[in-house]
Amino acid sequence: MSLEVRLGQRQEQRLALLPQMLQSIEVLQLATEDLLQFLEQEAQQNEALELRTSESQEIPTEPPALAADREDSGWDEWRRPASDGDDHKLDFLNNVPAAADSLVEFVRQQLAFRGVPSLLADAVVQLAQRLDERGLLPFAIADIAAELDVPVELLVEAHDVLRTLEPMGIGAHDPIEAMLLQAADDPDLATIERLLRDHLDALGRNKLPDVAQKAGLSLDELRDLLDRIKDLNPRPAAAFHDQAAAPMRPDAFAWLRDGVLQVGLDDRAVPEIAVNEHYAAMAGDRGVAREVRDYLRPKVRSARDLIEAVQHRQRTLLAVVQAVMREQMPFLAKGKSAIRPLRMSEIADRVGIHTSTVSRAIAGKHVQTDRGVFRLRDFFDGSRIAAAPTAGQGRMAVAQQIADLVAAEDKRAPLSDDDLVAALANAGVQCARRTVTKYRKQLCIPSSYLRRQFGGER
Repeated sequence: MSLEVRLGQRQEQRLALLPQMLQSIEVLQLATEDLLQFLEQEAQQNEALELRTSESQEIPTEPPALAADREDSGWDEWRRPASDGDDHKLDFLNNVPAAADSLVEFVRQQLAFRGVPSLLADAVVQLAQRLDERGLLPFAIADIAAELDVPVELLVEAHDVLRTLEPMGIGAHDPIEAMLLQAADDPDLATIERLLRDHLDALGRNKLPDVAQKAGLSLDELRDLLDRIKDLNPRPAAAFHDQAAAPMRPDAFAWLRDGVLQVGLDDRAVPEIAVNEHYAAMAGDRGVAREVRDYLRPKVRSARDLIEAVQHRQRTLLAVVQAVMREQMPFLAKGKSAIRPLRMSEIADRVGIHTSTVSRAIAGKHVQTDRGVFRLRDFFDGSRIAAAPTAGQGRMAVAQQIADLVAAEDKRAPLSDDDLVAALANAGVQCARRTVTKYRKQLCIPSSYLRRQFGGER
């Protein structure tokens, strides 16, 4: 092996993305809430960038581009009247979900109202602090007494008090005990307990005739008991631990007005962005110290690039949403069952952009319609359809048709997945059985065996 130095020439092509292009791509794929956070971070890092947010804090009450036509646009269906005239900020505050009180604090309030002696009340609070997220007590009373170094008798009495507090069922050692505490006043408590402790597995598999026979009940009597059992909560304190979902702000709006498609963006959600005029003037003033100008010039350039990137995002998003909803006008008119599956390449051709740009434009974005709020990506599943896609063959459309078929079925002879496949085929929708099973599970629809009702009509 020898080492030598050679001189040569080579010609090649490379695609290099400028920083401005990279930023534009990044901004394009941001959802509105993420864009707001991104702009706030940029404003903190770049003193040449100004965000004017006075209007952006208001909840939009109408499509920005059609404010003058709001009376007959159909937008009023989505409006929530302000609590005091046109004070939208007060209306927003009134609609912010209040933080839920803690379960322990709720227990304290009930103890104070009942006038429980302080020593016993403290013991009840100690037990409440050891409840799990369901409101159940997964520890033995003797073990807790040893941990706290208090008499077992005191904690037994405290446990009895705890199980009489709201929400009824807290302090139980297991879900069945919690449900029985809630059914304490039911005249059929003994039968309900026998059903829960001895036949719960069979009830879960909908073996009602077998359970009725073993329990010595008629089907009507068993169904009546099951209706009461359904009102019992095995997780009595779940409401204190479930966090309210943050309200979602849609990125675009679409609806029909007199059969004409209307599409708009919530421009007030995005703050007005501008370059600080003072710093821009300093950056171009030769009378300013050179080191100051050298510092400000990239800041001003970065602010201008960001403004252009946001404007490009808004233009592209609006064009894509218009193209998508133009194809989905049957959905706007009839609902999810009329959704037409789309390919991103179709929208790219109509808008005159690359398919990857469409993908970035719809990433994480939602559109508000009078049919509800939907992800833009939910309208794209054309690659699953071999033939030319038509209305009713989209993923959401098929799922909706399955839900409609199940809702209309004879509950004494529910449709199996094979039956659903045949019914969809009769409606012109070709769908594999495994696909029907997947959609049925996504809709939280039990199997036909579990949906079956026995006996007479309920």
